[in-house]
Amino acid sequence: MKMKTPVQMTDDLAQFIKESREDVAYPHESLYVDLLEQWKVLSRYQLEYADKESKRLYNAYWNSMAQWYQVFDNERDNLLEPTAIPSDDLMDFYAGLIDDLMDHVLNLVPPSPHSTIIKLTDFRVLLSNELQKITQLDLDIQGPIDFAMIMDYWKMLGESFDRESIK
Repeated sequence: MKMKTPVQMTDDLAQFIKESREDVAYPHESLYVDLLEQWKVLSRYQLEYADKESKRLYNAYWNSMAQWYQVFDNERDNLLEPTAIPSDDLMDFYAGLIDDLMDHVLNLVPPSPHSTIIKLTDFRVLLSNELQKITQLDLDIQGPIDFAMIMDYWKMLGESFDRESIK
């Protein structure tokens, strides 16, 4: 499968949301709606004005999202199948894993320098803001496949940032 660009992935995710009626979800109820909002913001970033560190972070982010998109594309027919979580203990286990993965990724994103002027072209600021938004996703209403997709999202981000030695 040929790699899709961030804009192509964003457009495809928007089409999936429209066709599946995921767009009727309230904020932070649907991974796919929250992720679409994130992708809309981050896919508009202009690389030609970016510094070296922002380019590295941008590439690491979109490389991980391309991997996540491949999983999404392979599973898209199964994503909306209603499936109950077998137990509350399992749900708590998944939520704990997601929290650990989330914390790992958030710790890898370089902090914005507080003692200097932050450039509008600094990808760290954009990415950090968007990652904070997706941490608000309501895990109590996710199904098993959604939990797997959320775990893949955070895991792939972490692996990509680790591989690029972000921080």
